[in-house]
Amino acid sequence: MPAWGLELVRVGAIAPAVLRQLREDLAVCLAHPVWVAEQELSVSDAFSSDRRQYSADQLLASLQSPPPAANVKRLGVADVDLYLPVFAHVLGSAQLNGTVGIASTHRLRPEFTGDPGNPHTLRLRILKEILHELGHTFGLVHCGLSWCVMSASLLPEHVDLKDPSYCTSCAETIGVPRDGILSFFLKGDTP
Repeated sequence: MPAWGLELVRVGAIAPAVLRQLREDLAVCLAHPVWVAEQELSVSDAFSSDRRQYSADQLLASLQSPPPAANVKRLGVADVDLYLPVFAHVLGSAQLNGTVGIASTHRLRPEFTGDPGNPHTLRLRILKEILHELGHTFGLVHCGLSWCVMSASLLPEHVDLKDPSYCTSCAETIGVPRDGILSFFLKGDTP
């Protein structure tokens, strides 16, 4: 598999510190270059007044302009409530075997379900969701192994059950270390 890199894009009012931490965590897990783009993406055009949510499809289309460089995946990180036409909400979305994806912290925040805020929980959840959407851009579909980051997640509680790493088959498909989670924890910065 050719070398590739991951560009993170700030979407809406997501705190820049969230992207900086996410970039560091992803670099450890993926062993590929990860950087935060200078560009920022507005969410205003993606707002649906009927649903009071933001269209993931419209944000994905915006993330494609201008197109990412060759061998670069581009993932947006947002803090707004995302939807797809057939779902009440989504935690993220990506082009299957494409170049762009998006994930949002909105429903991943413990406060969303009435729990006390916990930055460590949010950090691990957004890491897993970005890894999941990245996998889709490489053509991976939902994995049958419940601990694999590519297993399906409809709710934050589902995200909590997964490791922030891919199973052997999924890791080989995209060319990342299977032991990404081990490297993450050995880094000495437990989430």
